[in-house]
Amino acid sequence: MKLDKSIKKFKKASEKQQEYKIEIIDKIDDETLKGILKVEEESFPEIMQSDLEDLRETLENKKGIQIIAKNEKGEIISYLSSKPLKDAYEELKYYDPELLPQKDALYVESIATKPDNRDLGLFLKIINNLLKEARKRGYKKICAHVRVKNNLSEILQKRGAKKLRTIENWHNFGEPFDYLEMEIKEK
Repeated sequence: MKLDKSIKKFKKASEKQQEYKIEIIDKIDDETLKGILKVEEESFPEIMQSDLEDLRETLENKKGIQIIAKNEKGEIISYLSSKPLKDAYEELKYYDPELLPQKDALYVESIATKPDNRDLGLFLKIINNLLKEARKRGYKKICAHVRVKNNLSEILQKRGAKKLRTIENWHNFGEPFDYLEMEIKEK
Protein backbone atom coordinates (compact mmCIF):
# COMPACT_ATOMS: atom_id res chain seq x y z
CA MET A 1 0.00 0.00 0.00
CA LYS A 2 2.78 2.46 0.88
CA LEU A 3 4.55 1.64 -2.37
CA ASP A 4 1.38 2.43 -4.35
CA LYS A 5 1.12 5.82 -2.63
CA SER A 6 4.80 6.53 -3.36
CA ILE A 7 4.33 5.65 -7.04
CA LYS A 8 1.28 7.92 -7.26
CA LYS A 9 3.20 10.80 -5.62
CA PHE A 10 6.09 10.23 -8.02
CA LYS A 11 3.75 10.24 -11.02
CA LYS A 12 2.12 13.47 -9.82
CA ALA A 13 5.54 15.06 -9.34
CA SER A 14 6.61 13.89 -12.80
CA GLU A 15 3.43 15.25 -14.36
CA LYS A 16 3.98 18.55 -12.55
CA GLN A 17 7.53 18.78 -13.90
CA GLN A 18 6.30 18.33 -17.47
CA GLU A 19 4.08 21.39 -17.11
CA TYR A 20 7.11 23.67 -16.98
CA LYS A 21 8.71 25.18 -20.05
CA ILE A 22 12.37 26.11 -19.64
CA GLU A 23 13.72 28.83 -21.95
CA ILE A 24 17.10 30.42 -22.43
CA ILE A 25 16.39 34.03 -23.26
CA ASP A 26 18.64 36.12 -25.45
CA LYS A 27 16.66 39.33 -25.49
CA ILE A 28 14.77 40.78 -22.56
CA ASP A 29 11.49 42.56 -23.21
CA ASP A 30 9.42 44.55 -20.71
CA GLU A 31 6.86 41.77 -20.17
CA THR A 32 9.57 39.21 -19.37
CA LEU A 33 11.35 41.68 -17.12
CA LYS A 34 8.14 42.36 -15.18
CA GLY A 35 7.51 38.61 -14.84
CA ILE A 36 11.00 38.09 -13.45
CA LEU A 37 10.58 41.03 -11.07
CA LYS A 38 7.38 39.42 -9.76
CA VAL A 39 9.30 36.17 -9.08
CA GLU A 40 11.98 38.20 -7.32
CA GLU A 41 9.42 39.96 -5.10
CA GLU A 42 7.69 36.70 -4.12
CA SER A 43 10.93 34.80 -3.52
CA PHE A 44 13.23 37.04 -1.51
CA PRO A 45 13.03 39.23 1.57
CA GLU A 46 12.81 42.88 0.53
CA ILE A 47 16.46 43.59 1.40
CA MET A 48 17.59 40.93 -1.12
CA GLN A 49 15.38 42.00 -4.02
CA SER A 50 16.85 43.61 -7.10
CA ASP A 51 15.09 46.57 -8.59
CA LEU A 52 14.00 46.75 -12.20
CA GLU A 53 17.18 48.45 -13.44
CA ASP A 54 19.55 46.03 -11.64
CA LEU A 55 17.65 43.11 -13.12
CA ARG A 56 17.68 44.65 -16.59
CA GLU A 57 21.46 45.24 -16.41
CA THR A 58 22.21 41.61 -15.53
CA LEU A 59 19.67 40.12 -17.91
CA GLU A 60 20.96 42.19 -20.84
CA ASN A 61 24.53 40.90 -20.43
CA LYS A 62 24.95 38.94 -23.68
CA LYS A 63 27.91 36.97 -22.28
CA GLY A 64 25.75 35.60 -19.47
CA ILE A 65 23.08 32.91 -19.57
CA GLN A 66 19.54 33.89 -18.62
CA ILE A 67 16.94 31.20 -18.03
CA ILE A 68 13.22 31.38 -17.28
CA ALA A 69 10.68 28.71 -16.47
CA LYS A 70 7.02 29.16 -17.29
CA ASN A 71 4.00 27.26 -16.04
CA GLU A 72 1.26 25.87 -18.25
CA LYS A 73 -0.41 29.31 -18.29
CA GLY A 74 2.75 30.90 -19.68
CA GLU A 75 3.55 32.77 -16.45
CA ILE A 76 7.17 33.07 -15.41
CA ILE A 77 7.56 31.11 -12.18
CA SER A 78 11.35 30.84 -11.96
CA TYR A 79 14.45 32.47 -13.35
CA LEU A 80 18.21 32.30 -13.24
CA SER A 81 20.45 35.22 -14.18
CA SER A 82 24.18 35.04 -14.74
CA LYS A 83 27.15 36.80 -16.21
CA PRO A 84 30.87 36.13 -16.50
CA LEU A 85 32.59 36.31 -13.12
CA LYS A 86 35.04 38.85 -14.50
CA ASP A 87 32.05 41.15 -15.24
CA ALA A 88 30.65 40.72 -11.71
CA TYR A 89 34.01 40.93 -9.94
CA GLU A 90 34.26 44.71 -9.40
CA GLU A 91 30.97 44.82 -7.48
CA LEU A 92 31.52 41.58 -5.57
CA LYS A 93 35.13 42.02 -4.41
CA TYR A 94 34.03 44.35 -1.60
CA TYR A 95 31.76 41.70 -0.12
CA ASP A 96 34.11 38.77 -0.75
CA PRO A 97 37.78 39.85 -0.64
CA GLU A 98 38.94 36.29 -1.48
CA LEU A 99 37.08 36.32 -4.81
CA LEU A 100 39.21 36.25 -7.96
CA PRO A 101 38.14 37.39 -11.47
CA GLN A 102 38.55 33.93 -12.98
CA LYS A 103 38.60 33.48 -16.71
CA ASP A 104 36.02 31.05 -18.14
CA ALA A 105 33.86 31.20 -14.97
CA LEU A 106 30.15 32.00 -15.12
CA TYR A 107 28.72 33.71 -12.04
CA VAL A 108 25.09 33.05 -11.10
CA GLU A 109 23.76 36.39 -9.92
CA SER A 110 20.37 35.10 -8.88
CA ILE A 111 18.11 32.09 -8.99
CA ALA A 112 14.56 32.26 -7.72
CA THR A 113 11.33 30.32 -7.91
CA LYS A 114 7.95 31.42 -6.65
CA PRO A 115 7.31 29.66 -3.33
CA ASP A 116 4.22 27.78 -4.60
CA ASN A 117 6.23 26.35 -7.51
CA ARG A 118 9.35 25.20 -5.69
CA ASP A 119 10.11 21.73 -6.90
CA LEU A 120 13.42 19.89 -6.96
CA GLY A 121 12.69 18.57 -10.45
CA LEU A 122 12.18 22.08 -11.82
CA PHE A 123 15.32 23.31 -10.06
CA LEU A 124 17.39 20.46 -11.51
CA LYS A 125 16.03 21.12 -15.02
CA ILE A 126 17.12 24.76 -14.76
CA ILE A 127 20.58 23.79 -13.46
CA ASN A 128 21.01 21.13 -16.17
CA ASN A 129 20.04 23.67 -18.85
CA LEU A 130 22.54 26.10 -17.37
CA LEU A 131 25.34 23.51 -17.40
CA LYS A 132 24.57 22.46 -20.97
CA GLU A 133 24.49 26.04 -22.28
CA ALA A 134 27.59 27.06 -20.28
CA ARG A 135 29.52 24.10 -21.71
CA LYS A 136 28.40 25.09 -25.22
CA ARG A 137 29.65 28.66 -24.67
CA GLY A 138 33.05 27.54 -23.42
CA TYR A 139 32.69 28.16 -19.68
CA LYS A 140 34.71 25.80 -17.47
CA LYS A 141 33.16 26.62 -14.12
CA ILE A 142 29.95 27.96 -12.56
CA CYS A 143 30.17 29.86 -9.31
CA ALA A 144 27.77 31.66 -7.00
CA HIS A 145 27.23 33.07 -3.55
CA VAL A 146 24.34 30.95 -2.30
CA ARG A 147 21.96 31.28 0.63
CA VAL A 148 22.54 28.91 3.52
CA LYS A 149 19.28 29.63 5.38
CA ASN A 150 17.02 28.08 2.71
CA ASN A 151 19.30 24.99 2.26
CA LEU A 152 20.14 25.91 -1.35
CA SER A 153 23.85 25.65 -0.62
CA GLU A 154 23.41 22.16 0.82
CA ILE A 155 21.30 21.02 -2.16
CA LEU A 156 23.94 22.23 -4.64
CA GLN A 157 26.78 20.67 -2.67
CA LYS A 158 24.99 17.31 -2.78
CA ARG A 159 24.97 17.67 -6.57
CA GLY A 160 28.64 18.36 -7.02
CA ALA A 161 29.23 22.00 -6.10
CA LYS A 162 32.25 22.63 -3.91
CA LYS A 163 31.95 25.03 -0.97
CA LEU A 164 35.03 27.22 -0.72
CA ARG A 165 33.95 29.57 2.09
CA THR A 166 31.10 31.13 4.02
CA ILE A 167 30.54 34.87 4.16
CA GLU A 168 28.62 35.52 7.37
CA ASN A 169 26.84 38.70 6.26
CA TRP A 170 26.77 38.60 2.48
CA HIS A 171 25.90 41.94 0.87
CA ASN A 172 24.80 43.18 4.32
CA PHE A 173 21.71 40.94 4.03
CA GLY A 174 22.07 39.81 7.64
CA GLU A 175 22.55 36.13 6.82
CA PRO A 176 25.35 33.83 5.69
CA PHE A 177 25.96 32.82 2.08
CA ASP A 178 28.35 30.12 0.89
CA TYR A 179 30.62 30.68 -2.08
CA LEU A 180 30.31 27.60 -4.30
CA GLU A 181 32.01 26.50 -7.49
CA MET A 182 31.03 23.71 -9.84
CA GLU A 183 33.31 22.43 -12.56
CA ILE A 184 31.67 21.94 -15.94
CA LYS A 185 32.60 18.50 -17.14
CA GLU A 186 33.19 17.81 -20.80
CA LYS A 187 30.68 15.46 -22.40
